[in-house]
Amino acid sequence: MAKSTPDAELARVLLEMCCVVEGIRGTVSRDLELTPQQSQLLTAVAERELTHGELATRLHCDKTNVTGLVDRLERRDLVRRRPDPNDRRVARVHPTDRGEELVARFRDAVTAAIETRLASWPSDLRLRFAELAQTATGALRS
Repeated sequence: MAKSTPDAELARVLLEMCCVVEGIRGTVSRDLELTPQQSQLLTAVAERELTHGELATRLHCDKTNVTGLVDRLERRDLVRRRPDPNDRRVARVHPTDRGEELVARFRDAVTAAIETRLASWPSDLRLRFAELAQTATGALRS
């Protein structure tokens, strides 16, 4: 067995935490009649309009997968495509009002699930953890 180091332990804990959070996201997504990938796409475009290429990068998938996801969400009136003002060959995906409402419900439900699980933590510890998680996320993205 490999020698345990602080970095190895951090990686193990982060992977485990990601699995737990993915489980929460999956449950909430299904409760809202979305797939986890659809909820991820919806929350991404709720932050800002994205192209199919940007979505593929963000979702860690191929652009052809994004096309299918957007098609299905568009049929449900949750997103729309609009031409990019700088390059009309490119479409930008944005949420509809209905999509924005579903994103708000999704975020509220995820927040409630996490609040329930961390209810025993003092608020200052939760705040500090959020700060550390945000810093770590930024570092891991680079």
